[in-house]
Amino acid sequence: MTASAQKRRIGPYRIVRLLGEGGMGSVYEARHEPLERRVAVKTLHPEYARDQDAVARFFKEAKVLSRLEHPSIVQASDFGYASDGTAYLVMEYLRGESLASRLSGLSTSGKQLPILTVLQFAWQVADVLAVAHSQGIVHRDIKPENLMLVADPVAPGGERVKILDFGIAKLLQDPDSRYGKTNTHALIGTPAYMSPEQCAGAGGVDAQTDVYSLGCVLYEVISGQTPFIADGGGQLIGMHLFQSIPPLKSLQPNTPEAITDLIHRLLAKDKAQRPSMSEAADSFGLLLGAFAGSPPVVRSALPTQINVDERPNPTRFSSGTTLGQSNGQPTIGSNRTFRASLVAVTALMFVVSAAVFVRRFQRSQTAGHLASMTVMAAVQPANQLPDGGPTIDAGSQKSPPASPVAQRNQQSGAPKGHINNAAPTPAKAQKLPAPDHRSRIGYED
Repeated sequence: MTASAQKRRIGPYRIVRLLGEGGMGSVYEARHEPLERRVAVKTLHPEYARDQDAVARFFKEAKVLSRLEHPSIVQASDFGYASDGTAYLVMEYLRGESLASRLSGLSTSGKQLPILTVLQFAWQVADVLAVAHSQGIVHRDIKPENLMLVADPVAPGGERVKILDFGIAKLLQDPDSRYGKTNTHALIGTPAYMSPEQCAGAGGVDAQTDVYSLGCVLYEVISGQTPFIADGGGQLIGMHLFQSIPPLKSLQPNTPEAITDLIHRLLAKDKAQRPSMSEAADSFGLLLGAFAGSPPVVRSALPTQINVDERPNPTRFSSGTTLGQSNGQPTIGSNRTFRASLVAVTALMFVVSAAVFVRRFQRSQTAGHLASMTVMAAVQPANQLPDGGPTIDAGSQKSPPASPVAQRNQQSGAPKGHINNAAPTPAKAQKLPAPDHRSRIGYED
């Protein structure tokens, strides 16, 4: 897409201005007019649009981004072909600057990034790349130009590092041949940041190549120069393969040894001697906590690696829309989050129910005991009461109890000496209080 074509449209996207241009394509600021939203539109140069492998790799970036849900990864929302056949990819528009631009400005003024800021950036990049690696995705082109710095109040230091350009990312164990297969001897990447195995050919590249590239970036951030400097790419490739990297301490003696040692571990020639990206993130997190005087930062959860054809919650791409996983935020309401919330709520309800059951059981036991004591006191003769019976005045004389016959005569009004042989009238039964139904264990307030 040429400068004269910037006024044109791609579906619902109106091109505003050119943001950048590379060897294979260009990136434009555009506006999705129905929603009045700014987006970034990446297009493939016409000479590559006729190459099926190039187009497949271009669209592979959309596939990769749709699988990664992390606030530090730029999100794609649409892709397709324009009316003139131009292949395009729509992504979120980022307001910020690249790490390369930041380093260039600092170098011009003779300044450097503070060590704490370096650790904040290093931890963020290692953390998000560990997530990508857990999904079987290797970036293969980590460099300052592909690390965008955007304001984010919740990120360490108030800035979030966004990783750009997954266009040459490698999908490990990808059975989908539609996205092309890298030639075993092809050299892919930026020579100043390529690992030795990447310099030897794409066939031996795995997740450890990103570890080496991150080491190169951090080496440059601290020292002001890349590990190797040469006039051409071929020389740089030979240096990565055969030459030792100059000690970082020789260039920046004041850098803490714990940091320089970790960076040199990332830059080991033998990839088996390098830490994994997850281990690097843990190490940078510990250093960041130590230098900031705070607990170690919390790592992102590493999802279980899935097959590339099993895409949970995929971004739905369609022409004429930018609706999708925008702003780099994780999907809300995912199945895993829902299940975890359901288990937590169920456990809480069980604990509360058990506590209520125990409290009511204790209350019912106490009420039942008091009711039993009341009934016993009502039916016991006075001389058998627990407190020893009624008190008798010391000056009174107690008469012997009358005989049963005399009692009947007195009750019937018969004269003395007359014997009443009638059957005794049963005494009127004492009416006890009704039972208290609140003492039931299953009582509901």
